[in-house]
Amino acid sequence: MKKCFPLFTILYSTFLIWLKRGVDKIIAEEKKKSVPDIFQSISIIIAARNEIKNLPNLLNSLACLDYPRDKYEIIIVNDHSNDGSKEYLATQKNIPNLKIINFYRETPPLTGKKAALQQGIEQAQYEILAFTDADCIVPVSWLQEINRSFTKETDYLLSYSVIKRKPDDSIIRLKNFERSVNYALAAAGLYYKIPFTSSACNMVYRKKTFLESSGFEGIGHLRSGDDDLLLIKMMPNIRKAAYNPNTAMQVTSIDGTDRKKHHQTNIRRASKFKYYPWWLKGLCAFIFIYFCLFYIALWQAIHKKSGKAIKLSLLLKTAAEFAFSYSHLRQIGRGKLAFLYPLQIFVFPLHFIFYGLRGTLGKYTWK
Repeated sequence: MKKCFPLFTILYSTFLIWLKRGVDKIIAEEKKKSVPDIFQSISIIIAARNEIKNLPNLLNSLACLDYPRDKYEIIIVNDHSNDGSKEYLATQKNIPNLKIINFYRETPPLTGKKAALQQGIEQAQYEILAFTDADCIVPVSWLQEINRSFTKETDYLLSYSVIKRKPDDSIIRLKNFERSVNYALAAAGLYYKIPFTSSACNMVYRKKTFLESSGFEGIGHLRSGDDDLLLIKMMPNIRKAAYNPNTAMQVTSIDGTDRKKHHQTNIRRASKFKYYPWWLKGLCAFIFIYFCLFYIALWQAIHKKSGKAIKLSLLLKTAAEFAFSYSHLRQIGRGKLAFLYPLQIFVFPLHFIFYGLRGTLGKYTWK
């Protein structure tokens, strides 16, 4: 333990510093972009299953998009809904360029959300495909920001999505802190062209790149992975990836799930581990082991059974994590969340260990 934890800490901290460099670089590239002279045509694709509670907020935000109406379309795929979503969508004739696809028949091996998205992609008439979820609210300037960030060389674009719930509470703030870390990891990966992770809440890519990568082939039978597993497939065909941190492009994800559903969602996301490439499995295993060692080292430090090397390692870990997380929080306009870091020191590793085990060994339910 005296040698193992310090060595792991040096590797872990070096990794975080390397990630921070990638985030800073890709955001610096984004800041250099100027407003283009043309408006590119964009297809918005959203899969919705039993989202009757969220559809009004989503559609209201889509109706307010500040973008030429002849330059975009909205495709909502009603995915086997039985809560009145079909009937509600049929009444929304005032939404500009809205196309509804009522999808009730899956075509194996495609299942679930991917089958619904496949329908939307096939019927999209434009090359640039923008995705969000049915429980999200898009900002008025969403398409303008996509138009600015998505240059001729760009094949993939990602932006942050913030979780909101009324009343706002500490749990939501903790979720947003953790989410910002995941997005920072994704942003660094896009810069280095290493597909660590992604998010379907606020994602844009070219239809051509999707087709060149054989779409959802090979992952279509999985309930999850229309973002990160797809990015792993697409990365070899991506010429340039971008990350837009601006609040003007950030979508809002409405947190209306109960704790049980949130718990199942975390298990479902973690269950994708077995489908990761070997190098990503190795990285996850390294972090899993390191977090276990962290709790042992912390226990030793509290009970005054640790040496100087372990104490210095704990300080190095804290400094590296704070520098990495605070830098990205500030870049996405969420710097005030940094005060939660002292709590995240203990919560995030436990969360990672618990759901890592549950996702690998357990089962989950999905709507």
